[in-house]
Amino acid sequence: MLLRKKADHFDFEVLRECKCCGTTFQGRFCNRCGEKVTEPYERSILHFLNSLLNAFTFFDGKFVRSLKVLITHPGRLSRNLADGNRVPYMKMVSFFFVANFLYFLFPLWDSFNSSLYTQTHLLSHREQAERMVNERLEKERLSLEEFTKEYEAQSTNLSKLLLVLVVVMFAIVLAVINFSRKAYFFDHLLFSLEFFTFHILLNLLLITYLLYFIIKAAAWIGLHWQMLLGDNYFTLITYVTIAYFLIRGQINFYGQKWYWAALRTTVLILSLLEIAALFRWMLFHVTMQTL
Repeated sequence: MLLRKKADHFDFEVLRECKCCGTTFQGRFCNRCGEKVTEPYERSILHFLNSLLNAFTFFDGKFVRSLKVLITHPGRLSRNLADGNRVPYMKMVSFFFVANFLYFLFPLWDSFNSSLYTQTHLLSHREQAERMVNERLEKERLSLEEFTKEYEAQSTNLSKLLLVLVVVMFAIVLAVINFSRKAYFFDHLLFSLEFFTFHILLNLLLITYLLYFIIKAAAWIGLHWQMLLGDNYFTLITYVTIAYFLIRGQINFYGQKWYWAALRTTVLILSLLEIAALFRWMLFHVTMQTL
């Protein structure tokens, strides 16, 4: 932060006329439309630079506070927002898109944006995908290298948009298994957004880069990374962190007993695997259709 906290000399007793709706009010905000009184310091270059820094780093108070609650008390952030305690935290949609932006800016793990090789060699629909790609190459007389470059550029852009569908699909699953709670679908959507924000920031960014630097450090001192980390180590960590979030999240958000939360977590993890497979299938077909 560039600006130090200064003493508040704002005069709350003065009657002001709102520049937006014309209402007479006292205080910093119009009690009719919410318009804020523009103070002299807000027109300074220093304030502008401070706002610019926050916009590009996201490290304002709300981001840090939201991140802390997200990791230490899963489910509480969306519960607070659903209950109307919103001022101290980032909006959940904004928080999710910040995480999404950071993930696609610094990708190491091929999770949401599956490469053409992954689609044609590693996934359950690989035979269909490989056949469609070969037909396209023959029809348009393209080399595999040329097509791969075009495909992955388009897939990267589309995956950012289609990821919202994953959030909605998981919210539907949450609504079904928590039907007895009689919550609004909006509430399930909040919890789904919080879960994927947690997954992206912790698993796909923080832990992924931590393991990456461990591997690099091991190689630097002459150790093979498999001496430190097994082939399925990252997958195991991911399942553990997901289970941690879902169990504690359901306790904090839905008010469930721990044993019901643990049982439903098993169902939710299996559902996530199916949702991920469906997402990759959709991503492949939409990408092929839009190329």
